Amino acid sequence: SMWLIVLQHLAAVVVTDGLLLACGPRTRWSTARRELPVVGVWRGFQRAESPAAAAEDVVAVVGASGNVGTLVTVRFVEEGHKVRGIVRNEEGADRLRDRMVVEAAELPEVAVADVASASDVEALREALRDATVVVVCTGTTAFPTKAWAGGDVGVGEVASTVLSTWLDCGGNARDTVDALSARGMNTPDVVDAAGAERLAECLGPKLRRLLLVSSIGVTRRRSMPFAVLNACFVLDAKAQAEAVLAEAAERRGAAWTVVRPGQLFGPPYENNNYLGTIFRLDKSDDTRAVLVQPGDTALGDTLRSTLADVVVRAAASDATRNLDFSVVNVKGDAPSKAQLDTLLAEALLS
Repeated sequence: SMWLIVLQHLAAVVVTDGLLLACGPRTRWSTARRELPVVGVWRGFQRAESPAAAAEDVVAVVGASGNVGTLVTVRFVEEGHKVRGIVRNEEGADRLRDRMVVEAAELPEVAVADVASASDVEALREALRDATVVVVCTGTTAFPTKAWAGGDVGVGEVASTVLSTWLDCGGNARDTVDALSARGMNTPDVVDAAGAERLAECLGPKLRRLLLVSSIGVTRRRSMPFAVLNACFVLDAKAQAEAVLAEAAERRGAAWTVVRPGQLFGPPYENNNYLGTIFRLDKSDDTRAVLVQPGDTALGDTLRSTLADVVVRAAASDATRNLDFSVVNVKGDAPSKAQLDTLLAEALLS
C-alpha cells in the first residue's frame, strides 16, 4: 500500500510536468509519541450516541478549499457549528462556495489568508482571532508538481525551474529545495513547516482545541518505503509542523491532536495535482470500516470522507486530547458517528 503512494507520486511528477529530485532524507526533531499496542477497528455493530462538540464553538478550518478541508468544513457545518473556512486566495474561496452548494450545505464564513505568505500574517491572525477550534488541513505534494507553483514561478514553469535549480545546485537535494523555497514556491518547507510556524504565531486567545491533519510515516521517515516518500522532505516538514503546533497549543492551555491518514482516496477530486485525484482513485464499497491506532504505526489507505468524519469526531472527543493517532480504512461497513466515538475511545484510552 505504501509503495502505491510512492509510485503514484513518482508518476504524478510526469503527469503534471513536475520533476522528481533524486535526494535523501534529512533530520528534524518532533514531539514524543505515544506508541501503544492498541488497535481499534469498527466493523459495523451499533453503540449509543455520544454528545457532539459544543455548538457555540467557532471552528476555523485552515485549508478549507482543499479536497480534505472542504469535506471537514461541510461536516462541521452539518453539525451546526459556526464555521470559518480559511483559504489561500479568492479562487479557493469560490471553490469552497461551489462545493458547499453541491453538498447542499449552508455557506460558512470565508476568510482569505495564505499560511505560506509572510504578507498574510495579519489576515491570518484576524481569521483566527475568536476561533475556539482550529483544524489545519493545509499541505502540498510530496514531490514537485504544479502544486509547487508560487512566487515568480507559474504552473507551467515548475518542471523547468526545478530542473535548472537542481543543476545549479550540483544535484544537491537540500540546496535545491532551499533555493525553490527562497523563490516562494510552495514546497513542503514553505507550506507545511513555515506555514505551521505562521499559524502558531496567529492562534487566538480563545483556542481550546487544535487538530492537525498530518500523515502516516512521519516518525518512520528514515525507513522504507517512507524514506522514498520523504525524498523532498515532506515528512520532515510535517514533523516540524506537528511539534510547532502542539507546543503552541500547550502554551495557550489548549488541547492538540494529530490525525495521521494514509494515502488519500475518494472524492472530491478538485485539486488535480497527483495521480490519486487525476485518476479519481477510490476504495470499493466493502472497504469502509475504520482502523485507528495510537501513534504512527498503521499502514494503509484512507478515504477522504472517512478522514473528515474522524477529524470532526476527534474535535469533540476527550480520547484524542494531546496525542497523535493513525486512521486507515479496512474491509467492512462504514461506522456511524456514535460508532466512531466509541472506536476512538476504545482505541486511544485503553
